[in-house]
Amino acid sequence: MAQEKGRRLSKYQLKDQIRIVFQHDGIIKFFTHFKKEHGIKNIKIGDSNVMSFSAAKLRATEIYKKNTSDYTFEFVVSKQIENLQSINKHSPSKLAETTVTTYTSYLNAIQNAFGKNTLFQTITPEIIETTLDQLLTEKSGPHVAKQFEQMKKLWVLAKNKYNNGTNPFLEIDNNYISSRTAKPIPCKAYTDISLISQLYIGLKAAKNNTLINAVLLMMFTGLRPINICNLRLSYIDDLNNPKFLTFPETTHTTRGAMKNQKEFKIQLTPEMKKAIQQELKLNPDRNRTYLFCKVKNGSNPISKESLNRALKYHAPKNMVAAPRDNINIKGSAGAFPTLLRSFLKSHMKEVLTKKIGSSTIAEIESKKMLHHSVSEHDPMSKHYDHSNKLYNTDIKALYKNFSLFEKEVLKEVKIQAKLKNKTTQKSLFKFDNSNTFIANVKSTINAYSTIWSNIIQQTQKLKKSRPLQILE
Repeated sequence: MAQEKGRRLSKYQLKDQIRIVFQHDGIIKFFTHFKKEHGIKNIKIGDSNVMSFSAAKLRATEIYKKNTSDYTFEFVVSKQIENLQSINKHSPSKLAETTVTTYTSYLNAIQNAFGKNTLFQTITPEIIETTLDQLLTEKSGPHVAKQFEQMKKLWVLAKNKYNNGTNPFLEIDNNYISSRTAKPIPCKAYTDISLISQLYIGLKAAKNNTLINAVLLMMFTGLRPINICNLRLSYIDDLNNPKFLTFPETTHTTRGAMKNQKEFKIQLTPEMKKAIQQELKLNPDRNRTYLFCKVKNGSNPISKESLNRALKYHAPKNMVAAPRDNINIKGSAGAFPTLLRSFLKSHMKEVLTKKIGSSTIAEIESKKMLHHSVSEHDPMSKHYDHSNKLYNTDIKALYKNFSLFEKEVLKEVKIQAKLKNKTTQKSLFKFDNSNTFIANVKSTINAYSTIWSNIIQQTQKLKKSRPLQILE
């Protein structure tokens, strides 16, 4: 088809960042074609009368390098952090605010490893490998593996904008770190019902405060520590007479409260309700955002570390019933607070297996109590299931299971309380016997002391009355 008179025909050489314009008079013009995100203004390079296509490519490359070669590592990292914050703002379901904070920490560590003033385009595969080798001598393998993943994401974002389309990570083996480090081992710490009941007794004996109420609620709900800390008053159906606790699901504008971002509704058992009411009585301010707030700053929730310390302080001796060699560190907050959650799962699986007669069903029911997903076999089924909205089906079943768990714990509490009383009585009996023995010894000593004193007095009298006979 013949070219219409007066119209130009353009061809884009994306790899070479050039736009070629064929004019009707036969002259070919060359323009730069940089993407908007590069922030470089596109200009005319020349035409076929003064330069060849090869010369135009070289000129476009020179212009690009001149405008991008001064990007420092610090600048590129800041752009990646801005990108993460933007994702969190517009799609909170994809990226949580806490995750952005974690990734930012990794990126800052990566920036320090390469040097914040290092020019980004000067980073080669050899430099990357040398840096990773150095990090392996300073940090743990799993930590460096996390940094390695963030490095790859950083270069995917920056290769076209700040690195002339090249990605040095393509020349590095994906197993460069994993082949030389061990995989993270899950935490194997656990506890049993006798220790849980002793913890309950200790908490009840202590003076009521916010952290104690938080630990009690965590004990009977099995919620994650972060969900206890961030529990809002708006999640409680009625502050005067609470009956339900509802953690909202993810919407287009807000991220869900739970880890899987689905709604989690709990019908409150007596102990759950008591913990909430005690906190509302302790802090009557109904205009605050969170149920469990800091003492010094009532607008902020308690921290996970405070919850961890409170649990450890009131925990019985050797609450972690596992060999020390099998206890591995779990995250920055430690594994201790999750003992309550893991116990609920473990104990209820055993109780429900005995009650129902099926370990498979017991596994599913105990998973539901922790709000774990149980629809892997049919992931689309969740979109058709509205039984909770219509009939509260799962909520009623959960209430029965939580009530059963509470009954089990309180039953063991009575047993442990009796054992404690017996131990106390034995100690008192031993103490009374020892006191009686000491009193008898004192009485005997006093009697002998009196007799000896009398003998000495009689001897002295004899000496005074018969001095000559003694001398003779």
